[in-house]
Amino acid sequence: SASIKKRVMSFYEKHDPDKIEEVPKIMAKYYGDYPKLLKRLERKYQDYGYFLEWEQDEAPMTLAFEQLAETRDYLGTQFQTYAPQPVKTAVRNVQYNVGKLKKKGRKIFKKKVWPLLEPIFGVPEGAAAQKRKDAKAARDRKNKASGTGRRRKNTEFRDDVEDESTGHDEH
Repeated sequence: SASIKKRVMSFYEKHDPDKIEEVPKIMAKYYGDYPKLLKRLERKYQDYGYFLEWEQDEAPMTLAFEQLAETRDYLGTQFQTYAPQPVKTAVRNVQYNVGKLKKKGRKIFKKKVWPLLEPIFGVPEGAAAQKRKDAKAARDRKNKASGTGRRRKNTEFRDDVEDESTGHDEH
């Protein structure tokens, strides 16, 4: 990549300027295994840390996702500012309905389709026992969270509840 080549070039400028012409050949030799090249260079020239965070130099996907988020935010602002109310309502309804369909589709896939595909794709050894264990843990968490099925009244800030420290009503 361009960023690693720049780093290697600057590294050789600092440590061994005579080898700058050989950088393309060195890069070709270590193509796809740049971490190995970087470790060897650091060890040979005793300059550890020169290549720290080289993966983030020109991380194209990070930059692309940031630009995508900025564009989405800008378009959302423009839409909210200039779109007529019936269009806003229609978009909100479409988002709601698509979300609902996605949930139903996932549920149908999990209950109806996956049991048919599971034998074809196979399951790792011990996965069935782990699956049962996870399902039981989820049920236990759900039951613990719901308790008796009814929410308890929050008595923390109520005046009509007996004060435990004095043992009498505060009226």
